[in-house]
Amino acid sequence: MTFSIPDDLAPELYPLAWLVGTWRGYGILTYGQTVPEQAVAQEMTFDHDGGPYLRQTTTIWTLDATRSSDLGFDTPGLEGFARIAPARIWSTETAYWRPVGQEEPDGEGGSPGGPGDSDGSASGAASSNKPGGARPRTAPLTRLELVSADPAGHVAVWEGWIRGPRAQLGTQAVGRTRTAVPLTQMNRMFGLVGGDLMWTQDMAAFGETEPKTYASGRLGRVQGPDAAGIAVPAGTAAAEASAVPAAGADAPSAPDARAAGAGTDRRAQS
Repeated sequence: MTFSIPDDLAPELYPLAWLVGTWRGYGILTYGQTVPEQAVAQEMTFDHDGGPYLRQTTTIWTLDATRSSDLGFDTPGLEGFARIAPARIWSTETAYWRPVGQEEPDGEGGSPGGPGDSDGSASGAASSNKPGGARPRTAPLTRLELVSADPAGHVAVWEGWIRGPRAQLGTQAVGRTRTAVPLTQMNRMFGLVGGDLMWTQDMAAFGETEPKTYASGRLGRVQGPDAAGIAVPAGTAAAEASAVPAAGADAPSAPDARAAGAGTDRRAQS
């Protein structure tokens, strides 16, 4: 699938350009006994207004199991999304990604703090076998700062990096309102694999002191008219299930668990 850098994208965002657009797919939520493992539908949109930052909006839906197919994680993101039926919103979040500087690879092709930088022995041996011992050029590592917020009462400050089609983020501080579920730490990884956006999240919540697996997903880039909103091709399971729940849709079960995952409290229909 081809991709071109938007004409009005700020130059600072070129290392993040591959993220720009709307992505839809499927994934898994699980968090010990608090959140039993379940399949979910997911959408992420990365957009910009010409400034040196990206806005990310993420929505996760529970599924209508009676109208959704079982998927293997080798199923492409968009194909998987077309075979499931979103039921209720589980969580929403808005985040802003801001690049704050680059680190050029050192003379040996590595970058401190980046992927594959442990000791360089394996990659170094392979590279030194090339004529003249020259190493292939490595993309610079771009440092990132983010802020995020969700309607369940959590705000977070993140730091991390992006290099090529891979990004890694971790929270430096997490704040919450008085009634929000305790949440102390989150880590996320993003990668472009076979044209799909793959991502994972660990978190420490509900009294856990160390991060545990919470979410993962595989999403495909949406192109054409369907990239606006949540419109999906007619005749798919997702379309038939009316992928966007009404503003007053019932909240799913385990509301505290949903809130810890950047959930959104929604009023029950009368």
